[in-house]
Amino acid sequence: GPALVSHMAHATMAKADSERYRAMAEVPTMWDETDQMCRFLRLAEVTELIHTASLVHDDVIDNSDTRRGQPALHTRIGAKRAVLAGDFLLARASYWIATLREAEVVILMTKSLEDLTRGELMQMDGCFDLEAYNRKSYCKTASLIDHSLAATAVLADPTNIAYKEAARCYGSNLGVAFQIVDDCLDITGSEGQMGKPKLADMAEGIATLPILLAAQKDPKVDAAVRRRFVQEGDIAISTEAMERHGCVAEALMIADQRCRTAVEGLSK
Repeated sequence: GPALVSHMAHATMAKADSERYRAMAEVPTMWDETDQMCRFLRLAEVTELIHTASLVHDDVIDNSDTRRGQPALHTRIGAKRAVLAGDFLLARASYWIATLREAEVVILMTKSLEDLTRGELMQMDGCFDLEAYNRKSYCKTASLIDHSLAATAVLADPTNIAYKEAARCYGSNLGVAFQIVDDCLDITGSEGQMGKPKLADMAEGIATLPILLAAQKDPKVDAAVRRRFVQEGDIAISTEAMERHGCVAEALMIADQRCRTAVEGLSK
């Protein structure tokens, strides 16, 4: 998140300004908080605060005891305090958004907050086909990238609509691609690599893209997806069909195409 905002800032500002800020980055004492680049850095911080808050809340909602191999916050301080900690991060992010004093940036970033909640509700209700999956993935993962990069473009030049739209195209496609790869790693990655058990999503009743692709090809998998893998043997049937039809490779090809679309959007 923050790294993408920083790169987008350099991409959308004038070349002379970009080169000056690169030089300033080597000497932190040269920074002036009134400088335009500090607004980009603040936006990057806001993006990370929102992202971190969403992870804290997700771990409580998903009953996940670990996060990247480390104990989740709620296992240390309890679920109630963890939820409040996430709320505090969101409140602080909202405050810093307001300090940027750019109305469109406020609209963009608060929309990403709304989408995060909508995406979590979609996942709780269940996504049983590709259309629902894409909507959920955009709201839960891609929206924050989309809107933070669009906000970066607005800070660089509020009058340049082309910059904003290119940033949105890049962010939305990259965000969905990220979610697809994460879905695939839930299936192919090791517990040590992921910091959580394999097939954790299915254990929580969540159908990811490779499984939904298998469901298109096998009615038994489709039935398992719709009852959220609660019946004995549902996970085994689904994983076997997924492997047989090469659905992880197919999902990664979709992610690759999303990345290509993202990059093409920047060149328009």
